Amino acid sequence: MSKLKKELTLPQVIAMAAGGMIAAWMVEIKYWFELSGTGSFWALLTTAILVIPIGLVYSEMSSMLPFAGGANIWISNAFNWDTGWYFDWAQFLLYILAMPTVAYGIVTMTNYFYPLTFAQTKIIALFILIIWFFFTNMRIRILGRIQNVLFWIMIITSIFVSGNFILSGNWSFQNIKPWFPKGFSGYSAAVGILIFKYIGFDLIPQLTEEANYPRKDQWKAYAGAIGLTFLIYGLAIIGNGGIVSPEWIANSDIVDPKVADLIGKHYLAVLVVIAGILGTITTLSGFWLSASRCLYGAAKQRQLPPAFEKLNKHGQPIIGNIVVGIFAIYFTVFAPEKWVEYIYTIYSFVAGVVYFMVTLSYLILRLKRPDWERPFKVKYGILVGILALAFTVWIIIASLSEIAPSSLYLLAAYFAIGIGFHIYAKRMQKKEPEKWKPIVLGPEDIQSHNA
Repeated sequence: MSKLKKELTLPQVIAMAAGGMIAAWMVEIKYWFELSGTGSFWALLTTAILVIPIGLVYSEMSSMLPFAGGANIWISNAFNWDTGWYFDWAQFLLYILAMPTVAYGIVTMTNYFYPLTFAQTKIIALFILIIWFFFTNMRIRILGRIQNVLFWIMIITSIFVSGNFILSGNWSFQNIKPWFPKGFSGYSAAVGILIFKYIGFDLIPQLTEEANYPRKDQWKAYAGAIGLTFLIYGLAIIGNGGIVSPEWIANSDIVDPKVADLIGKHYLAVLVVIAGILGTITTLSGFWLSASRCLYGAAKQRQLPPAFEKLNKHGQPIIGNIVVGIFAIYFTVFAPEKWVEYIYTIYSFVAGVVYFMVTLSYLILRLKRPDWERPFKVKYGILVGILALAFTVWIIIASLSEIAPSSLYLLAAYFAIGIGFHIYAKRMQKKEPEKWKPIVLGPEDIQSHNA
């Protein structure tokens, strides 16, 4: 039986998860201001607080059932094998959609040095994805080390730049006001949609089979990733918003470096662009690895052909990586010029649905399987689960209020492919019942996976 290598330390997992959340903020920040002006700071803080119950749910579930595939295995245990597959397919979409965001973000940041048309941006984004396919087939220990170094360079640099903005003579607290130019409706929409910026903590259970630290410490990975994400984004909003107006930001393609030039600190502009590009490049690792492990976990449960379990000599799911590359290229090719809004709304809606089902599974397994070992167990678990469930409903409603009909057509087409895989698996169960016998991984499988 093929097994993933347990080679990731806790700091490396935090770097991969937070790296998945902290990407291309200097490009995306204009959309945050469009939603709620400088009030997006409070929306991000609110979202960070509200996402804590979901993070606690994920911490307990990933310590109890530490398998690649995460939500798929949890939902399969709470509901059934068939339901688990469809939410695994939804989860796979989250990671796939993140890749064009990252690739476009990288190229858009380079626009600071050399302006490009959207067509040129798309071509370079595709080239980045193709190159990164080869990197994702390397040994995960190497990827973890690269991610760790570049991630901390990005964190330190962004804090340094935002601090310079705030301490410059050009920054004014009065410039931040009004906090909420679109009132409560803009703030509440931002709270729901900006969950997008915290999607990345769910990379942690995808990497849990490769994590080389105690399962009871899972919560530390979630807390570290969420805390660092708010710190960087919050400082960026305050730092930029205290110098320029929302209208200025709306007319800028890349914010932080142009604000640095505006206050006469070009060296800060160059520094933050280079650090942002390096940090965002490594973001691809976390999402790509997690996407391939969605497929790997599904193959373990016989929801996909056994070929998806095949690992290369470096311990990477080779077929899964190829399929991830194909989907990532597809969504990059067909992304419209307003790619930020297009991806944010789809992403937030699908995330809300997945998180809703994970939380529901958590509550069901608390009642159905109280005897299962939980190395990390949430205090006041039922209350925390209800709070998490309420927030996921808010995410779904807020994202649906902003989503375009064309995005719903795209979702329908994507899930049609998932239905095709499901029909194929059902057919193979009848044709080769022993080879394709449905499996639902449980606590009894943990020891064999860790052996």
